Amino acid sequence: MTAFFTIDNLVVTIANKTLLYDISFAMAKGDYLCVIGSNGAGKSTLLKAIMSIVPLSSGSIKLNQLLLSQLKQKSLAQHISYVPQAHGHSLLFKVNEFIKMARYPYHSPFSDWSHKDQQAFDRAVTITDITSFLERQMQTLSGGEIQRVMIAAALCQQTPLLLLDEPTSFLDPHHQVEVHNLIRDLNQQHNISVIEVSHDLNHACQHSQHILALKQGKTLWYGNSSEFMNTQQLNQLYDQQFVFATHPQTGAKVALTSEFK
Repeated sequence: MTAFFTIDNLVVTIANKTLLYDISFAMAKGDYLCVIGSNGAGKSTLLKAIMSIVPLSSGSIKLNQLLLSQLKQKSLAQHISYVPQAHGHSLLFKVNEFIKMARYPYHSPFSDWSHKDQQAFDRAVTITDITSFLERQMQTLSGGEIQRVMIAAALCQQTPLLLLDEPTSFLDPHHQVEVHNLIRDLNQQHNISVIEVSHDLNHACQHSQHILALKQGKTLWYGNSSEFMNTQQLNQLYDQQFVFATHPQTGAKVALTSEFK
């Protein structure tokens, strides 16, 4: 069976410094992959390579057998959408204006807003439940509201693959859960494939299907999320001791950092 998304032997070197070494993995359609690792491990560089923001030194990235490095930016934006870390307070747009800009990959300079554009907009707004603040300015929103708007814009872009870079960083626990649940619903109910960079180890293991663990630009581990949570792998990844507990509601294995060396 042909893989939906593949990275083969990816190397990224910038200014004579190699940031990613020989990264390879494959995803099926509808997969949910979390990329984890300490600061400087290469997680955000991997997303930038997928989006062609940084050049590949060697290797290839394919989506539905299309070589992404050969796609023009507008064509690439019809295949991949991106949600950055929580921000948006400096964006001088109304919410509805910002979301509509996500339709740019399907427009020429003089094309009109179409019925298909409106359908994509309405669907994104409904799924993310942001109808009540469409007329508000972006800079008036809370962090959780901004992330829902960012995800709505990505949905309006109508791509099969969604990239997220620490989408719940800087959010309070309530909004973290809200955004995590929304991403899970997009994946499970709407069959959108997800690659998420996360520092939330327990979230990654409990909500994603697969984990890619990076350390100093190299693949330390790749596989099913359910198989990752063990002492040896976590200690090696973070240079930190962990202890484990059982979640009282779900029964899931939860990792806690240990204060003892």
